[in-house]
Amino acid sequence: MAKKDERISRDSHIKDSVLQELKENPYRKFNIIFALVTVIPFLAFFYVLTSIASFRVLAGQRGVILFICLLISLCGLGIGYITVGNILKRLFIYAARLKRSDQLKSTLLASVAHDLKNPITVIKTNLSTMSEGLSGGLNDTQRRIVDICMNVTDRAARIVSDLLDAHKIEAGMMDARREQCNISKLLEAQITEFGSIISKKGIRLVKELLDTDLMIWADGDKITRVINNLLSNAIKNTPNGQDLTLRAYPVEHFVRFEVVDKGPGIPHDKLEKIFDKFERLDTTKEGTGLGLSITKDIVELHKGRIWAESSPGSGSTFVVVLPRDLRRMMRARKV
Repeated sequence: MAKKDERISRDSHIKDSVLQELKENPYRKFNIIFALVTVIPFLAFFYVLTSIASFRVLAGQRGVILFICLLISLCGLGIGYITVGNILKRLFIYAARLKRSDQLKSTLLASVAHDLKNPITVIKTNLSTMSEGLSGGLNDTQRRIVDICMNVTDRAARIVSDLLDAHKIEAGMMDARREQCNISKLLEAQITEFGSIISKKGIRLVKELLDTDLMIWADGDKITRVINNLLSNAIKNTPNGQDLTLRAYPVEHFVRFEVVDKGPGIPHDKLEKIFDKFERLDTTKEGTGLGLSITKDIVELHKGRIWAESSPGSGSTFVVVLPRDLRRMMRARKV
């Protein structure tokens, strides 16, 4: 009995928290809609009763039949109301439990990621010290081993960073420190950062930057993260020796930039799913499946849009459209 009471109390608490988040009560809407739907037959019946010529309908056997029909209708409405209400209640509680479970998983992942962050930083610092020879000279074999360990550590640090960012976004803790920044310069900086990888794969980078002064009111670090994720994915998916195109140009009050690769492409039914958490087209490649999800959240934080255009075998195009200045757009709406 105590366990049952505890479960009811827990479900009630979860339901209240979800109601608080929804900022509305779905039960109230259901009651209003049900009342509006059921009032129509009752109004029709009332019209029949108040009609002078229809009082004869209530006499004799017809009146009994009409009364039985009305009774059956009322019972049906009552049973229907209770049944649908119970179904909605169970669905609501089930959705609330799923949400609570998802929140607990997210919190656990964030806690584990946070606990791993400091040890990884310590390992990375010590490996860097060894690589620079500050703790003594290294032979070629030892240096290769240290470099491999540094690469693995960097990958682990990126995974931890992705998990923490995903938790911040889900918890509504990610904010944007907006300032005037130049999209063209951010793109060029990322191209330089990936220069060695692009050169190693023999990729020919085609830049179509139609305006070298594409200013945008945004969080430069977060937009850099967007460019980094899209460019990194494109480089991974572009075969050696193929072209990779980067475009950026103004469109009225917006800036649009595209990353076009010559990779295997994306199936049509996956074009939207690839932006979901932990969604990965190729599970053989490294990654958490959070990169594009975080990218989408950052773009939407800036009131922009992102989507993919592709078909299998013809490469992929990732398009990002961002408002150049939200402040001006807001002022225009007020006018």
